[in-house]
Amino acid sequence: MEGFDEVVAKALDDFQVPGVGIGVIVDGHLVYAKGIGYRDLENKVPVTPDTLFAIGSCTKAFTAFIVGSLIDEGLLSWDEFVIDVLPEFRLWDQYATQNLKIRDLLTHRTGMPRHDFMWYNSALTRLEVMKRLRFLEPSLDIRERYQYNNLMYLTAGYAIEQMTGKTWEEIVIGRILKPLGMNHTNFSIDAMQQSHDFSYPYLERGKQLRRIPFRNISVIGPAGSINSSVNDLAQWIQMQMNRGVFNDQILISPSTLQEMHSPQVIIPGVPESKESLLYAYGIGWAILSYKGHYYVSHDGGVDGFTSVVGFLPHEKVGLIILCNKNLTTLPRYLSLQIIDKILNIPSVDWLAEGVDGIRKYQETMKEKRAHEDMMRKKGTNPSHALEEYVGEYEHPGYGKVNIDLVDGKLRATFNGIACLLDHWHYDIFTVSDEAQDLIISLEGMKFTFRNSIDGEIAELTIPFEPTANDVVYKRKPTEVLSTTAYLRQFVGNYEIYGYTVEIILRDRTLAAIIPGQPCYELVPHGENEFTVKSMTGYTVRFIMDPERNLVEEVLLIQPYGAFRAKPKNLP
Repeated sequence: MEGFDEVVAKALDDFQVPGVGIGVIVDGHLVYAKGIGYRDLENKVPVTPDTLFAIGSCTKAFTAFIVGSLIDEGLLSWDEFVIDVLPEFRLWDQYATQNLKIRDLLTHRTGMPRHDFMWYNSALTRLEVMKRLRFLEPSLDIRERYQYNNLMYLTAGYAIEQMTGKTWEEIVIGRILKPLGMNHTNFSIDAMQQSHDFSYPYLERGKQLRRIPFRNISVIGPAGSINSSVNDLAQWIQMQMNRGVFNDQILISPSTLQEMHSPQVIIPGVPESKESLLYAYGIGWAILSYKGHYYVSHDGGVDGFTSVVGFLPHEKVGLIILCNKNLTTLPRYLSLQIIDKILNIPSVDWLAEGVDGIRKYQETMKEKRAHEDMMRKKGTNPSHALEEYVGEYEHPGYGKVNIDLVDGKLRATFNGIACLLDHWHYDIFTVSDEAQDLIISLEGMKFTFRNSIDGEIAELTIPFEPTANDVVYKRKPTEVLSTTAYLRQFVGNYEIYGYTVEIILRDRTLAAIIPGQPCYELVPHGENEFTVKSMTGYTVRFIMDPERNLVEEVLLIQPYGAFRAKPKNLP
């Protein structure tokens, strides 16, 4: 690795990365363990081999390993049905619910797209996330194709907790961290910042590099919350290459580990280069054929950190690359540069390729913005005054979005994330500014408001998941429209064409009783207006006498017409 420090230092400058921790293992020995650059850029504090970084999705191999250890004990099998382990488990699709297997959770072939914004920055517990899975729409059939998903690793972690009676964190400590002597590794941003040697997270926006706050992702822990260092992860990789043995202790059987390192599903898409023509996913690991060499690895990315952890089992070469910049491609290209150097094979200038890739990406994004602006219908206006968009919108899986008005602009807030909305065209608004830095910026995302049949704003749709349908949030009535005092004013008997319609109040809910028909529940929709539950296009509107504050008449609005009912015994 002679002269490599200078290569890395230049790469940090080219990729605009503050610091990196690098570990290289050859034939059971950690031959290179260094920190280059800064873990604290502002105070020029250097990275060391013990500096903690968030490793993101490299955590998935730890969760898969725990499942493998339970399989070795006969408590589980790769092909056991999830619902047999978690009877409360439910997905959108009943067939998937009944037939999904543990293997499917860990190989990203459940048919479920990422749906990351349903949990990102939320205060939900793992159990609460589990209960919401049934409301998240799939984009593929079960086992149709590889589709990366963090929520299914959360599900696997939750299953581990239910089977063992311990938290996922406790199990990982007992079965992996302690036996391997990974004494500095932890699971939370609080524990990380209590360490004497940790890195701050950084992000580049507008060609400016700046420190950002740590992001708490503990809820999705089994998919990505581990924080570790080069020296600690070297032990983990040593054990992987030594077929599950560390210091003469067998932590997992070779056959189980081999299953995890074997391709389970092809990752679709055109190969990134002619050096890597086959890309697959194992169980917690990605598998790549790199220049004819079997390469097992995983990338990781959380707010302000990016990493690669991998090994070539046949050559007994392992590598760890930990960076403190948001979604940088440096670890990927640096890993390939290291492999070429260690194996002494003809090398592509991967770092130059990476820099060129950044340039091409920036050009593509510039063209995309220009094209998007051409698609905008200029000179249009919203269908309502901005005040009328204000309110609370809700989706059973994604939760709530609050829309309010700030200095003449709409502001959307979800999971504690606030962003300003500029009018785009018609009833579509675009995210123009974010109150905090996110792992993936929402700027430019389109929020679409929809009107009900009576012309009132009823829904908000957001394309949070690009491979599935837009998420549809239903507008909630204001709290005052659901109070008993408010609802009581509509109770009474009303006459229409000689029939009596009785409006009653039952369990803080209005209902309409019509002779010879079922009881219809009325759902608050707006001031003095209700929709009929489970009946599209049916609305009940109470017309009030403003002087006496009494019901003057009732409009029964149906898809084929509107009918008037008068109060009986009107004083």
